[in-house]
This record gives sequence, structure tokens and C-alpha cells, in this order.
Amino acid sequence: MRRRVLLPLLVFGLIAVIAVLIPVAQSIADSRTQQIALQRTAALDQVVQRARTALVQRDADGLQAYLERFHAVYAESVLVLDESGDAVAAAGDLTRDARVDELVTAASRALPQLSLPRVTPWGPNTALVAVPVIAAGDLSTGVVVLAVDLRDAKIDVSRAWAVIVVIGVLLLGALMGASLLWTRWVLRPVRALDAAVADVTAHRDPAPLRPSGPPELRHLSRAFSTMADEVESSLEQQRGFVADASHQLRTPLAAIRLRVDGLAREGEAADELAAVDDDLDRLEHTVERMLTLANAEHRASARAQGRDAARDEGAARECTVTAAELTARYRDRLETADLRLRVEPGDAVTVPCGRADLDEMIDVLVDNARKYAGRGSEVRVSLVHETAGIRLVVEDSGTRLADDDLARMGTRFWRAGRDSTQTGTGLGLAIVAQLMRAADGRLEVHRSALGGLAARLIWERS
Repeated sequence: MRRRVLLPLLVFGLIAVIAVLIPVAQSIADSRTQQIALQRTAALDQVVQRARTALVQRDADGLQAYLERFHAVYAESVLVLDESGDAVAAAGDLTRDARVDELVTAASRALPQLSLPRVTPWGPNTALVAVPVIAAGDLSTGVVVLAVDLRDAKIDVSRAWAVIVVIGVLLLGALMGASLLWTRWVLRPVRALDAAVADVTAHRDPAPLRPSGPPELRHLSRAFSTMADEVESSLEQQRGFVADASHQLRTPLAAIRLRVDGLAREGEAADELAAVDDDLDRLEHTVERMLTLANAEHRASARAQGRDAARDEGAARECTVTAAELTARYRDRLETADLRLRVEPGDAVTVPCGRADLDEMIDVLVDNARKYAGRGSEVRVSLVHETAGIRLVVEDSGTRLADDDLARMGTRFWRAGRDSTQTGTGLGLAIVAQLMRAADGRLEVHRSALGGLAARLIWERS
């Protein structure tokens, strides 16, 4: 995000600096050009006066001596032509060519050719100018051609432009430093908010947000801190309520159980009491699963905050097992339900999860397959240690799983299947997901290649 904020600032700053410095550089070059033009115009006036006198008096030797002194002082070539275009005197290495003839033709019409190109570091080293020698009657009696030396002027312009470039670089550096400080000041609360959102999403306690940056972001930081505290408090209250309610329900349920067991089971009341027994069994099982879920959520939340509740309580945090050991006690149960159990062979794997939690999760997954896969289906279990981590998969070949059911897997109190004779609390996969979070793993539910449900318990290598 910093790059996206800084880039426009630097681009606009660069454009602004260039927009200011280019006119300044052009002004310096134009000023130096104008200065040298004025200097050479004054020098040419003296040459023209000498040339006029020499042409009228036909004193070519005197003019030649003057031109040689002029060349020695200014190191510039000069050429004087009479009205016929013949050279009268010359100093330096200026020779007749097309450019000189063009200037001579224009100047012989009493039109001075004093225009100099703008002096730039990459411009020409010399520039030709020509002025007419006007005698009586405003008639041109000759032309003076001067090769103006621009090298010193180019050096001056180059030095001035180098200073401008240095100033521009310093301005850009100052702009970049100010932009970095300003961007850091603006984005510091944004990064803190992003980290706090990640902590809340992962069910960790977010670091305290110190209001900083612009007033709007300070207000947002305070509002987010209040919201995070309220959300965490609400979640804790919900988890506590589920645990407390489950605990409180166990006592009256036990009392009701005792009263029902003490009633005579004769006549018409026997069937009603049997139904009440079934309802009590289901209710007690639901309360037990709610307690299990509340405990799993508590451990998962503690794990997300960097605490290990199971280890603090002295429970084992890993176990070494094989897939065959995990599923041995379910084979008879599955065969009774007319399902085939297939265990993929493999070596023992050290799983970063306590054996009691692992048995709890396997029990849920295998029991779901027994209930919902359908008769004649195959249940396949594999436990492998891969480069990326450990993967425990329980999948079946059932055909009763709809796509809509797959999307709702893990929703609390929701049960798949269309057979009303199947019982359950709808909390099994939710418990598995929370136990996996408490063990630094995750539960993934997909459509199996066999056709049914594939539940994957994954512990990635850190």
C-alpha cells in the first residue's frame, strides 16, 4: 500500500520539479545567448567602422592588421568582403561555403544577420553572423562575416544547468523524504488495524491500538478497539453461556431420569415412559456434546492466543499411531451396518494431537460415514506423513451426499441425510473443527473421489 501511495506523489513531484526547472534552464540559456550576442554586436560595430574606412580608402593592409589583432583577442575568425563579393581581408580559418554565401547575400541587402542559436551544452561550437558595411546613401559597400565562438558560453550554461540538476535532485530527495514520513504517519494506523483484524479473525487478542495518524484514522482505531472488545466479550459470553447452560441442564436431567426410572412401567404408561426415556437419552447426549463443543472452542480460542490449555492441564499433545490402530474398534460396527472398512497400509505416524482428541474426531467421522454413506458403501481411512505435513483422511463411497449438503457441512445442529430414523446432534463436525484448531490443524470437507464425503484432518509442517 505504501508503494501505491508513494508512486503518485513522486510522479507528481517529479513533474512539478521538471516544470519549474526546465523554464529556469531555458531562461539561463537565453540570457547567456543574449549576452554573447550583445558583446559580439559591439565588437562587430568596431570591425564595420574599420572596414568602411578601409573600403573607402582602399587600405586593405590596415584592415588586415586590425582583423589579425581582433582574432588574437577574441579567437574568432572574421572575413570582410567588398560589394563584389571578393575577400578584402580575413583572419582565422573562416572559408567561403554555401552557408557563408547565403549570409553574405542577405547582409548585402542591408539586412544584418545577427541571430544566434540558443546556447546549449549540445549546441554548435560556433555560429556565423554577418552585417553590411553601409557607406553614403545607405548602400552596402561590403559585408563583414564573423564566426562567433560559443564554447565558453556553452561551458557557462553547462555549469549553470549542472547546478540546476543538483538542486532538482535535492528537491526530489527532500520530497521523497517528506513523502516517506507523511506516508508512514498516515499508514501506521492502517497497518495496525490490518494486524488487529488478522488477530481477531484468528481469534487472538489483538495488540492494543495506539491512536496515531490523521484524526479520522485515530477515531477509526478507537472505534475498532471498542468493537473488538465487544466482539470478544460477546464470544466469551456465548461460550460461557453454552458451557454453563449445559452444566446446569445436567442436574435437572438427572433428577428427571431418577423420577422416570422410579415410575411403574405397566399398562399403557409403559410405552409413554419408553418414549420419555428415549427423549431423555437424546437430550442428555445433546447436553454432553454441547459441553464437548464448548470445551473444544475454549481450547481453540486459547491456542489462537498462544496458550495451550490442554498442555497446561497436563494432557498429552501428541501420539504415535497407525490408521489400523485408530479404526480397529470400528470394524465390527461398520460390518453390522453393511459397510466395508478399508484401511490404507502405512507406518506409525506421530500426530501433534492427544490420543483422546484423535479418538473423538475419528469416532465422529466414522460414525457419520456409518449413518449417511448407505449400505454396501466403502469407508476408507488413511494416515500419511508427507513433506507438507500430516494428513488423516476418512472418506466413503456413499451416493446420498448432495452438493447442498456439502456446502452446509459443519453447521451447528444441522444434520445431513433424508432418513428420519438417523439420530444425532448435528455438532460432530463442529467439534472436530474446533479440536483441530486447538491442535494447530484444520478440517477440510470435500467431495470424495469415491463419490461420498471426504473429511481431511491436516497438520501442516511449520
